[in-house]
Amino acid sequence: MKNYFEESDFLKATIQKNVTIQRKPQVNTVGHWTLLILFGLLAYGTMTQQFILLAVFLAIAALVKGPVMLLWGIVYSAIVAFFPPLGIVLSLLFFLINLGTVAKSWRITLTSAYFYLVPFAGSLFRLISKNESHYLLAAFVAVSILGLHFLLNWLYKNNSLSRTLTWSIICVPYAVLVMFLPARFRKFKTNKHLKF
Repeated sequence: MKNYFEESDFLKATIQKNVTIQRKPQVNTVGHWTLLILFGLLAYGTMTQQFILLAVFLAIAALVKGPVMLLWGIVYSAIVAFFPPLGIVLSLLFFLINLGTVAKSWRITLTSAYFYLVPFAGSLFRLISKNESHYLLAAFVAVSILGLHFLLNWLYKNNSLSRTLTWSIICVPYAVLVMFLPARFRKFKTNKHLKF
């Protein structure tokens, strides 16, 4: 598929000349520091504390994505039903927004994997070694947080916002849970039909 924006120098120059987006540095935002603090808690905590924090992430995402998504679906359906041309415009707008998300998603996936897998690898290492040094743990947490900081800066340079990035990373446990739910429901339905 051709990328007309990348190939057209005139289009790039026109957009860059007429559109200026001023964003504050993303490193000094609440979202950036929230991610670093939550990651530090994950990296420093025991396996039980990590699972409790994951349960909190799941609860927050379920509360927001569940009822809010239902409400948004009702509002969007009403807008489309009463004003069909506005529905087409909104659909096109959401399609364009999703194209940008798809382009950035592999970077966010990489950062999310680092956010969750590094603390779990550290706690597994602590469980296996059984000889836990507080200095070693503090060094692991500091180096891990520094690594996350550099990953986040890399994402900010590729036009990510700290607020949306924070929400995306917090929603990962919820997305993983939802991804596995249909398989379980299919097994439950097939077992139910076999009983009859």
